[in-house]
Amino acid sequence: MSNIMIFICAHKEVQLPQHPYFLPVQAGAALHEPITGFQPDNEGDNISDKNPHFCELTCHYWAWKNLKDVDIVGLNHYRRYFDFARKWPQFSPDKHFIQTEDFLKRPYQFPDLEKLLSKYDIILPVARHWRVSNTQQYADYHIAKDWEMLRQIIKERSPQYVPAFERTMDHCNKSVGYNMFITHWKHFDAYSEWLFDILFEVEKRVPPIDDPIQSRIYGYMSERLINVFCEYYHLKIKHIPLIMSLDEYDNDQNISDIRATFRRIKNDYIYKIHR
Repeated sequence: MSNIMIFICAHKEVQLPQHPYFLPVQAGAALHEPITGFQPDNEGDNISDKNPHFCELTCHYWAWKNLKDVDIVGLNHYRRYFDFARKWPQFSPDKHFIQTEDFLKRPYQFPDLEKLLSKYDIILPVARHWRVSNTQQYADYHIAKDWEMLRQIIKERSPQYVPAFERTMDHCNKSVGYNMFITHWKHFDAYSEWLFDILFEVEKRVPPIDDPIQSRIYGYMSERLINVFCEYYHLKIKHIPLIMSLDEYDNDQNISDIRATFRRIKNDYIYKIHR
């Protein structure tokens, strides 16, 4: 039987769903008071003090460097979880909102992950479909010259990834986000080795700016890079929508499968006619 560990990243004390697979990890523990019952991400080999700019990647790095004898590993956020109970995931919106109190009332259920990951290499969220390429979408919401520096560093440090980068970022409008996954340790290890080699070099050349959004540059880049990694290795992906617990939300934020599917088709059409 596989040893399965799904770590939940949280930067504050919150009530979490309970499951034997879950390990709560405090993100940025080096910068804050410890949270009782959470594994701090500043023990052992860690980058905890980089949390304001690397976001949940400080938990990712801690797990990569310090977890032992794990066969299947995954990352969740304290508000975002894979919604394995959602019917017709291929038509679902990428996320669905639920009241936190209602979410915590229900026991969180995983499928047979060993069986699922014997058919697939990795579990990822449902992809978003933009009206522009992923490269253009990054430029529209972030800083374009930072993206071009990322491209240059990939060319220098791992040129074999450049075709996959161009296919998934320059010539595609579909992208998985959230830095969430469940996969075999061998894929997690390979991805982490490549990811942090790239991001630490980006950090040297593109220091974060004093901005509440753009200062999280390395977290935003990694959301895109997992798509490149999966493309390069031709990983077989199982896409699962997310369930997001909020203390308050407007039910209009939840859209139907029909509306989500229509939006994807519409965005794909707009993207294609403007290429």
